[in-house]
Amino acid sequence: MRPVIKGFPDYGVSVVVKFGGSLMKNLQSCKDALAELEDLHRSGHRILIVPGGGLPDKAIESVNATHPFEHFTAHHACALAQDQTGYMLADAALSFGLVATSSLGECRQILNEDRIPVLLPSRILFALDPVEWSWDVTSDAVAAWVAWLCGAQRLAIWTDVDGVFRDGATHDTDALIREITSKKLACLGHTSIDMCAAQFMAARNLAGAVLNGAFPDRMRAWLEGNNFVGTRIIAS
Repeated sequence: MRPVIKGFPDYGVSVVVKFGGSLMKNLQSCKDALAELEDLHRSGHRILIVPGGGLPDKAIESVNATHPFEHFTAHHACALAQDQTGYMLADAALSFGLVATSSLGECRQILNEDRIPVLLPSRILFALDPVEWSWDVTSDAVAAWVAWLCGAQRLAIWTDVDGVFRDGATHDTDALIREITSKKLACLGHTSIDMCAAQFMAARNLAGAVLNGAFPDRMRAWLEGNNFVGTRIIAS
């Protein structure tokens, strides 16, 4: 985290987790992943979750495929889809120690109450308008921006593949990129993390990892500096 400046209290977030909406395809796996985050939180990791668009986002994309939306409509609908996914992740049907909020100030309070905040990003995105209204900017980029905004130095992108692969060969274990700088990652274009997120991480000196949320124990290995299956992103 950034040094504390007098008069500017730290948000107290050590790692932002972008929880990919694709992980909701298997709800038991989704619950297991959230339980691991709760366990990590109890171990002292101060986690903030940024939800992906998930099932609501897929519905928007489906309509857009045949009846393309205006950029305004797509941007705002997708941001609200992230909110909807966040509400579901924080519900007692899927988790126990998560709390949905649209305020970074409340994120700080929730962490101080020893719970995990799930940031519903639409209100902040609509008020500050920090990202381009484009399909190229996904929830990955929003999560990277949130990590920078709240002073977290690490970003975990949880998705449904094992990491970043050369030439997109996600089923070829030999093609898995185990470690890469954010600058080199940005040069690869859109992979299992979107190009805008990678470029932002390089520009803001953010470290991170791309991890398969179906194997949530890999998150602990990464956080503790141990070997793991996934892609470690080195700040550059």
